[in-house]
Amino acid sequence: MEIERSAPRRALVLLDFQEDFLADEGRMPVARHQVMSVMAATRTAIDHAHRQQGLIVKIGNEFKRRDVLMNALRRRAAIAGSPGARWDPRFDAENAVYLSKWRSDAFCNPALDLLIAEHEVEQLVVAGLYARACVTATTRGALARGLSVQLITDAIACRTDRSRDAALERLGRLGAELIGSQETHVGVR
Repeated sequence: MEIERSAPRRALVLLDFQEDFLADEGRMPVARHQVMSVMAATRTAIDHAHRQQGLIVKIGNEFKRRDVLMNALRRRAAIAGSPGARWDPRFDAENAVYLSKWRSDAFCNPALDLLIAEHEVEQLVVAGLYARACVTATTRGALARGLSVQLITDAIACRTDRSRDAALERLGRLGAELIGSQETHVGVR
């Protein structure tokens, strides 16, 4: 007799869609040619999540002002309370839960672990910025917690195509599943 397995409970995680990373005048913008395609793919993922009444978590950098050295290395991008830390409205999602972070790994905020436990989430579906930094750190954090991770490749940006592709390839080898935006079906089941 075959045991039917239910699909894992999923959450769409939107990482760092903030002014300093997306605006032309931002302090640390991703590759300009990646923004429109990332926005389209992310909107598709958000629409899927809404249709399935899935959990959507927006996670934004709010780096602490006192972290002088790291803020200098980040060109003072996304410092808590600064205009550059504002969420870009093109990537907004109705009824999303917003959590801040102050390190690359979103799990630095214990509220993320609590939210995942509360909703019995087993899989994160990730769209976000800086494949080689925050997407990588958060994916590693999720995998270390026993969560499965799907990375929406066309909804992830970085400074260059090469750095994005290399980071995604490394994360695939670590166990993250690489999918396209048309493959996302985020919902709490």
